[in-house]
Amino acid sequence: MVYIIANTKGGVGKTTTAVNLATLLAFREKKFKIVELDNSNNSMIFSNSEILNQDTAVSLQLDQKTQAIGSMMFNLAKNKEMDFILDLGGGDDSKVMIESLKEIDLPKTWIIPTTSDKKYLKNASDTFKLIDDSQSTIFVLNKANSQEHKTEFMYFFGSQKYGVKAVDECFTDSQYFVIPSSPFFQIAEDDEQTLLDLALLSIEKNEQEITKDFLEMAGDDESSFIKLWEKYEKSKEAAKLFLQIQKNAKQVLKI
Repeated sequence: MVYIIANTKGGVGKTTTAVNLATLLAFREKKFKIVELDNSNNSMIFSNSEILNQDTAVSLQLDQKTQAIGSMMFNLAKNKEMDFILDLGGGDDSKVMIESLKEIDLPKTWIIPTTSDKKYLKNASDTFKLIDDSQSTIFVLNKANSQEHKTEFMYFFGSQKYGVKAVDECFTDSQYFVIPSSPFFQIAEDDEQTLLDLALLSIEKNEQEITKDFLEMAGDDESSFIKLWEKYEKSKEAAKLFLQIQKNAKQVLKI
């Protein structure tokens, strides 16, 4: 499968969405490669990550579109089990890239990230129409700050109660999933990790196993144990967030 992260507007969380998608694939032990087309290179490679590294992620300049497509075709031809994630840049470059990718005869899932801002939703609908493949297009509602995402994304869903119309009718029957707003994305990034890297400690081991490991590592040094325990507490919060994203995405992504 080729997953294409696209929106003609910047600032909607395309890279965040691409990284989260990569972690969902990694968690399911899928083989993948992720390519970012952006002039700020290496924003998806984390030095302390087991998931996104030089082998699984690459950043290319916007004018290297042909190289990106060539790399994708090469890798997919060599490994039929591999998934490919393309994180497209914004503006006219992404429009050209979308048109090129539409012509490629491969199974594709188009993913359009957006925030709740009305102006960004307009760009999301424009991107949806440019892609022109409603059955294979999924919206990602980024930075949702509450459980009541239908109220927060009122201009996506519309609201009869408040007399608000959706920005575009195309949203009405569209597939979507929610990525919550959380400081733990940044906390993980500060540690040069993805959210899943941070979460794995608490996902893979229970509290008793962790306590035993930490006691062996810290010995008689209580302060060392406390520092390790703080890491575990961060991991538990990251795991809650990751598993929520996985649950949200599982409903629409076949991974």
